[in-house]
Amino acid sequence: MQLYILIFSLVFVLLIGTLIGGAIAVRKSRTVLASAEQGKQPKGYWMGIGICIGVGIGTALGTALENIGMGIAIGVAIGAGIGASLEQKNKNNIRPLTEFEKRARKWG
Repeated sequence: MQLYILIFSLVFVLLIGTLIGGAIAVRKSRTVLASAEQGKQPKGYWMGIGICIGVGIGTALGTALENIGMGIAIGVAIGAGIGASLEQKNKNNIRPLTEFEKRARKWG
């Protein structure tokens, strides 16, 4: 029982830290992106969206198959396909990365 509480606490702390870090990064990027082209997404944006969708699908699939690790791996592969198709569909609304975005992706 105590092990579950420890694992839950660790996941909760990591989730909160990720949310706070993401909020700080978004706030900084908004000021930098004010000069960038409005209404266009940066290169790779739709790939990230597709992989997020795929991981969600893979987690559900992995839970159903009782092997979450394999499900997530399959989900990333599915998500890469979804992301590539979304990038192709929205190729007219993609802009090059700004210097701030290039540095942020290098750190990520």
